[in-house]
Amino acid sequence: MSSPVRPDSAQSIADLSRCKILESRKQYRACHIRVPDSEERLAAIAFNDRYYSFFRLVKDSQKALQIAAKLVYRGDEVAMTRTVKGDVIWLYEADAKETKSTKPSSTLHRAPITNSGLWKILDSERDYRPCQIRVSDVAKPMTAIYNDQQHYRHLRTVREQDQAIELAERLSSKGHAARITKHELAWAIWVLESEATIQA
Repeated sequence: MSSPVRPDSAQSIADLSRCKILESRKQYRACHIRVPDSEERLAAIAFNDRYYSFFRLVKDSQKALQIAAKLVYRGDEVAMTRTVKGDVIWLYEADAKETKSTKPSSTLHRAPITNSGLWKILDSERDYRPCQIRVSDVAKPMTAIYNDQQHYRHLRTVREQDQAIELAERLSSKGHAARITKHELAWAIWVLESEATIQA
């Protein structure tokens, strides 16, 4: 049995059984899960009938490997996905159950939220209301959503969940609150407009 990698070493963690580096989008599937003792639906990926919840987006690959090595050393199982903007680290959830946004729920719905507290994935249309807003420095009305008593203007639509998470993380790193909504073939990213008014 091989000894675990020290947390200060990122050497060949791709060879470790507890760290999976997924080079191709075809290797995994984006989904949402629930874990015991939590009502939140977590952004996740499914790989080999196992679920991994979103942990962090890291721009530098070497730093991502170091973080993954530390997680493996402390006993976690990790998956990493490669994107244009960096590496996404996911943590294995042994007791996770996949959830479907199309299924009705009698329990209080709570959208997934990151540790920064600045962005959420709103995977049910019950979580927001589409609207048109105006902001002081833009002449035309803007497409937006209303959530948590705040207005969020449409910023971009992307095809993959990873891309949406990357952009939301970039926005939150600059202090901007954001929301992500799931649509049939895409993910939309919305950014907070605190001074917006509703278009009549």
